[in-house]
Amino acid sequence: MYIRLLSKTLLELDNQVIAFYPEPEKLTTWLKANCPEQIQQFHAFPMQESKPVSLPILGRLPQPFNVLRRWHHAANTIKKASSQLGYAPDLVFFNWIDSYLSNYLSYPIIDQIFPYPWSGICFQPRLQFNPSQPKRQGWVDYQAVLNSPRCRSVAVMDEGHATLLQDKISSPVVTFPDLTDESPPDPDFSVVNQLYEKARGRKIIGLLGSLNKRKGLLTLLAVAQKSQQENWFFAFVGQLSPYLFAPEELTRIKDFAKSPPSNCFFHLELIPDEPQFNAVVNACDILFAAYENFPYSSNLLTKAAVFRKLVIASEEFCIGERVRRFRLGITIEQGNVGGCIKALHELCDHPDSSLAKLQPDFTGCHQRHSASQLRTVLEEILANA
Repeated sequence: MYIRLLSKTLLELDNQVIAFYPEPEKLTTWLKANCPEQIQQFHAFPMQESKPVSLPILGRLPQPFNVLRRWHHAANTIKKASSQLGYAPDLVFFNWIDSYLSNYLSYPIIDQIFPYPWSGICFQPRLQFNPSQPKRQGWVDYQAVLNSPRCRSVAVMDEGHATLLQDKISSPVVTFPDLTDESPPDPDFSVVNQLYEKARGRKIIGLLGSLNKRKGLLTLLAVAQKSQQENWFFAFVGQLSPYLFAPEELTRIKDFAKSPPSNCFFHLELIPDEPQFNAVVNACDILFAAYENFPYSSNLLTKAAVFRKLVIASEEFCIGERVRRFRLGITIEQGNVGGCIKALHELCDHPDSSLAKLQPDFTGCHQRHSASQLRTVLEEILANA
């Protein structure tokens, strides 16, 4: 989604765009349909992710070595493409710069490997969000590479994170919109038809996308178990991610999904694409965003604004702040089953009074994280290049 929207916007700003992506034909086809007038200014090349290296006896190499390998892989890939095209990029933009950062790496090393001006989005900056926590010491700070004179700027998703990061680095920090694909919902997505059939008119509470521990999956399962007498229906739709779950937790989730109670629906498979994802979002009455130990942004809130859906979110960090700022729903203490049930009573049992009380600013949230805002931010990034 990001490489689609970034490529489209950069083309509309009258740039030559060279994209590196595992499926270049798929990207080119999308841009031909959505940006036909500028398609001659677009070139796509295949690029696979650089995988961590393991060596006999030593095992997997430490993170700094694998990060260096990523920079080297990116530089070689760009060099080969540039030789084919006859020109080099004026700016390289990394859609996910996080994988190119590491402790124990200083920017002079990277400058030797990667000779191009660059920028990128840091989705999960490793910052000290709680001043009471002891500072972690490292030989070279995790963000040190961002002080490179070749780093023209770095983008983050939250204004608070931007301020914290700007205090640590010399490169300009910009706040990036938390974009979402706004494709019309797929009316023929069979999962939605099954969901409606099983819900039988009950209010649908959705946990969608990659179903992992940080999204509060175990909390919502506990809420569903305690709410079987309520007129609510819980939808768990997306690929189950085993990362961070204990073996017994995974077993419990899979057993629960195999024999779900009558108030639950499970589709533990990858949602094919954005129109299908949007169809599931549109089918829900409430979106569950009570993430746990997650101090970053989530474009599920942008989905909520686009499709005008109220949310239940954790009160902490960026997500909670954004929900309160735009009055998108109710925030609860993370992992609080009772607090979630109380919020559901308010939102589901009294929807009209809840809307009147909240007066959600869906439009304001949407505008702040829209394609037009992306254009403004990219113009700023290009001006710094």
